[in-house]
Parts: sequence; structure tokens; C-alpha cells
Amino acid sequence: MERKVELLAPAGSIESFYAAVNSGADSVYLGGKNFNARYNSQNFNDEEMKHIIQYAHNKNVKVYVTLNIILKDSEIAKVLNYAVYLYENDVDAVIVQDLGLLYLINKHIPHLPVNISTQSVVYDEFGVKFFEKYNVDKVIMARELSLKQLKEIAKNTDASLEVFIHGALCACYSGQCYMSSFLGGRSGNRGKCAQPCRLNYSFYDKENKTIESDYEAIPVLSMKDFIGGETVVELIEAGITTFKIEGRMKGPEYTSSVVEYYRKIIDNCISGDKIKKDEVIELEKRAISTFSRGYTNGYLMPSIKDDMFARTSSGIKGDNIDIIVDEVKDKTKEFSFYRRRKIDFKINLKIGERAILTAYDDSNTVTVYSEDVCELSLKNPATDILIREQLGKLGNTIYNLGNIEIVKDDNVFIKKSTLNHMRRESTEELYSKKAVVYNRQLMGEISNEDIFDFNKNIRKKKPTISLKINSNEEFHIIDKIKMKRVYFPYDLDLDAIKKLDGIEKYLWIPNIVSKNQYNIFKEKINYYEEIFDGVCVNNIGSLYFFKEYSNLKIHCGSFFNIINSFSAQLIKEIGIESFSYSFEANIKDIGSIKNNIDIESEIVVYAYVQLMVMKNCPMSIVRNCKNSEDCNTCNYNTKYALKDRKGVYFNIERKNRLTNIYNSVPLTLIDKTYDFVRMGIKYFYVDTKWEDNIEDIIDALYCEINGIQTEKVLNENKFTRGHYLKNIL
Repeated sequence: MERKVELLAPAGSIESFYAAVNSGADSVYLGGKNFNARYNSQNFNDEEMKHIIQYAHNKNVKVYVTLNIILKDSEIAKVLNYAVYLYENDVDAVIVQDLGLLYLINKHIPHLPVNISTQSVVYDEFGVKFFEKYNVDKVIMARELSLKQLKEIAKNTDASLEVFIHGALCACYSGQCYMSSFLGGRSGNRGKCAQPCRLNYSFYDKENKTIESDYEAIPVLSMKDFIGGETVVELIEAGITTFKIEGRMKGPEYTSSVVEYYRKIIDNCISGDKIKKDEVIELEKRAISTFSRGYTNGYLMPSIKDDMFARTSSGIKGDNIDIIVDEVKDKTKEFSFYRRRKIDFKINLKIGERAILTAYDDSNTVTVYSEDVCELSLKNPATDILIREQLGKLGNTIYNLGNIEIVKDDNVFIKKSTLNHMRRESTEELYSKKAVVYNRQLMGEISNEDIFDFNKNIRKKKPTISLKINSNEEFHIIDKIKMKRVYFPYDLDLDAIKKLDGIEKYLWIPNIVSKNQYNIFKEKINYYEEIFDGVCVNNIGSLYFFKEYSNLKIHCGSFFNIINSFSAQLIKEIGIESFSYSFEANIKDIGSIKNNIDIESEIVVYAYVQLMVMKNCPMSIVRNCKNSEDCNTCNYNTKYALKDRKGVYFNIERKNRLTNIYNSVPLTLIDKTYDFVRMGIKYFYVDTKWEDNIEDIIDALYCEINGIQTEKVLNENKFTRGHYLKNIL
């Protein structure tokens, strides 16, 4: 069967890049020195990147460059012009997380292909359909999806879909983790994750106020590594086009061995050859030997027998790792003997004329001429053996010698040095031709003026409180004088909400939404429109859903990670009513957006930030639970907190088959709102979750944003300002 299937490999170093290409990858992904999600990887400067693209294209391999972090206004011009550089140097695509960068590429570099990063949290058909409107080349799906879910998404969408099949697993949905950011100032959304999910934690029983002694100080969030070889054939049949290997921080022996394993499976599937199980098993063992925390396929093929928690943070390597390193050594070199390309020559040698050498590969033809004319020599005429010997010296190239056609006069003479020079010149020209795939025009630098071309007519808003309640028992907190907007989770008492008046009522949708939840939304959409003024969405898929299926105003919540003006401009242009700044935005980011974009905005002023949302349940380790069907009724769903090595406690909640982990202290701007009020931000957001004294908080905030002095309500050293007043990200 003829199918377009792509094996995509990581390259964090030049050796790993060569290993990926020479082991059989169809494409590689890698990063420049800045603006990518693997800040600590070796990465590549501009000249190295140019060489990489040329080399890859010469071996029929594509190059995708990662620009997969959220970006600030202060750096967006530099990133966009780096994308111009990549475009002009024939990159095949860039990988993007930030909505603002997507907006700018569509506007200024519309012919540059964009792959949507897994950091953009696309986990359903609605998210894919949103990005289809932006002419993206492919969408990289969330790792947490099952084979069944991916089949359905592929069936209902047109975009090319990319899935991870091997490598490390984050505990949290990518793009929704703030743990490293808030605990250590190193944001995963900015490429600097410190991997707090690999650290040791204890389970703290909140009811009994005890530590679970059997599970004290172990890496309870650390996941096994992903291995999806057994599922590749079914994914191909489902319509998945790109299979991605994780591992830009790993060595070339890992890259080579893992590529070879999946290359064999994919090639056998496409050719229809019967898979030789023994051969595949040996390749799998070899891949596992290069790095392992234990392996799982629990996302693609959920099974009660597949425990996805590693209970260890570090990986191990097999006893044969030194042998593997030695065996792949040649593949890590530029002029490896693997995956060399065939070159054919035709040479014409006529006495009194310049020599003519024509070189051919599978795509191009070049012709070069000698500087001197050929001479007559009865003593040392050029023999076929000599000509073949000189033209066959291809060691420092990517070519293997194919056919040589020799047309020459009798007793013609040509210098060896001339033959060598012509061979080098022809191979270099052929290489340069093959390196260029797209024949793009030079664009030149895009100026700040062209990028920041906003029509500024900014209207400042009178500040007010927006409140999110979390239970039916909290309705009494709603104060129509002190707040203008209230967010209600979809599972609260709708009839009671309907009776409320005098406030903006917004339906609140979490950042991860299941198919069952969407079915509830569809069923109740008409009733929602009767009750609510708008809906707060926290994922691109639910944004698409409510724009398509309802007439409600839409507010984009903090989980959209908006920290630049262009992300705000994108959502404004599609009719979004208002948005929240990212938890990771600082005062400069917020001020810049407010100066550029006239759209109602909201800032989180008091909330225990959800640091992680994960599909797996850490409490299952204690309970030895294999059932995800009864999470909402499980006695353990709020029983525990995590205690870290510093004695800090983090609340855990299991709900709707998801685990949410919350910060130990609230993020707050109380006592510091003056500058933000002056900017003209309209909504100052308060979340009741985990807070016992919420009415005092609301009273203090109401007074503060209205210029009334009040007593302090914050407990010293029991809150965080987050990144609002810093610039460390």
C-alpha cells in the first residue's frame, strides 16, 4: 500500500542530527540557540542551521525548527526575523506554540509552513479544526490521546496529524504545566523546565494529618518512558501521517537505535512485508538499552495491566551500551557510509578542448569545465582506470559512485589534479542544487514598525471584580455591588444560576475537556444561552466548539498563555470578547499588551494556581487502583496533598478522570494592584478554590481597586506574587 508516512527524529546535537539522518529518519526537528522548548540542549547557531538544512535536503530529509515557546512583545521581532532567516534558507517548517507568532507568520511570511506544537494542547477534533483555519501544515497532538481517540480525530479532520511514539513523558499535559515556573522560576512554556515532576514527594493524608510511610519521598509523579511500536501499524491505518520520537537531550546512540526500530516497523507496514518478530524484538531491545525508566504504551493502548508511573526519576542504560555507541559511531559523522546517494558521471576529453564533466544524481544535473585544454601525450595518456580512480574519490562527500561514461580521444592527457578539481566542483554544485527545494525569494528584515502596526485607540476600563465560584454552597458569596462578572463551572446548579441577576454570568470550562463533557455541552447549549451572558474557555478546542455551536460571548482564560499583543490581536480578530493574562505574564508584558490592543482584559489577583493537570492519578499508587471510571465518587479524590522535600504541601484533586495539582500558596496582587488599575484592566479575578476566608479577600480587593484603604488580609510569607513583579522568565 502507498502511504505518505513520516518518521520524525530529534536532534539536540550535530552528532544526533547525523545519526538521525543516517539511520533512516524522514525528518528531524531541532532548535536554534534561542526561542525553543529545549533551552539546555546544545542547539544550533545560524551557520550550523544552514548547513543542517542543506545536508538534510541532500538526503531527502526535512527539517523542522522549533520556535515552540510563548513569547513576549520585547522579543517577538527577533523571533519573527529568525523565522524569515529560516524561510530564506529553505527550512521545511517551523514548530510554533504561541498564537501571536502564528498570527505574525500568517501575516508576514504566509508561505512558511507551520506545525502546531504539542505545547498548544490540541487533544480533540475541535482544536485541530481551529488551526486548520490558519493553514497550518500539521498539528502535533497531545501525548495523552488513545488510539481510539486519534482514529476519530483523523476521521473528522483534514489536517496532517503528528503523534509521539517514543520517549520521555511529561506528567502534565504539555503547555499546561506551571510547576517549574512557580516553584523555581524556570518556565516549561519558555523552554526552561526544571522537571519538578521527577523530584521526590510524599503523600500527606489531610484527614489523619500523617504521611503514608510506604510511599515516603519517592518520585510519585515521574512517568515511565513511552514506547508505541506495537501501535504504529494501527495508527498508520487510522490516517496518522507523522510519528515523532522524543529526545533532543539524549545522545546519538539513542537517536540512531530508536530510529532504526521504528524505521523497520513503518517500512514493513508500507511495503506489506510480513514483520519478522524476532528482528523487531531485537531492535526494540537495542532501543531500550540506550535509555529507560521503564516503558509504557498506556496512553495509546490503555490497560489496567500497564502501570505508567516509573517510581524513579533517572533512567538506566543496558549492559551493551558501549557496543551500541561503537556501532553507531560512523552514523554520527557528516560523511557517514550510511545513506549515501548515488552519483553518475559522464566525462568528455578531446585534445585541444577543455574537459567536460557532467554529474547526475536522482534530481539534478550539473556540468563543469576544466580551466586548461586537454593535451596529446603518447607516454602518459589518461586511462579509463585513472579516470575512474580520480572521480571515485568521494570519501568526503555524501555520494557513492554509480556509473561513469568516458568519451575520450586516443592518447588524450589530463592532469590528476584537474580531474580532482572537476570532481570536487561538480559534487559541490550538485549538493548546492539539491539543498534548495523551494526556490524562495529573499524577504529582508521585517521592521518593528511593520510588526507593531496597531491602530491604537485604547479605552481604559473602570476596574471591577470577577469571581469564580466552585460549588453550589458558594452562591452566597456573590455580591452584585462588588463584582460584575461571575464564572460558574458547568456542573453547578443551572436552575439556581438562572435565578441570579444583576451580574454578568459566564459558564466556566476547564482546560481539558472530554468527549462526554462535550456531549453534555451540546445537549445543554440552548439552556446555557438562556442562562449565561458568555463562556470562559481555557483551550483552543473549546473555543472553537463554543464559537461554532453557541452565540455566547467568549472569554479566553489564563490557560491560553497570552503574554504578547499579537496573541491578543488574534483572538480579538475572531470575535473574542475578553481574555485573561497568562499566570506567567509580568507587569511589562501586561503593560505592553494594554498599550497596543483595545480588548477587555482580566488579571488573576487571588487564586491557588493549578500547577498541573494530568491524566494519570498519583493516588492510584497508594490505593493500587486501576479504575478511572469512579474518580468523582472516590474517597481519595481530595484526600491527599503532596509534600515536597522542603516541607511544602500541594493540594491534589481527582475529578473527571483528571488530576489537578495546586500551588501551596495563593497567587495574589492584593496590596499591589495600583499599577494594574492604572493600566485600565477591567476585571480583577478571584477564585474561591481552597480559600477559607474568601469574603475577606473580596472585601479587601474591592476597597483597594476603588482607592479605599483597608486592613491587610494577607498572611506574611503565605502567598506569592508569581512573575507579575519580576522579569526572570
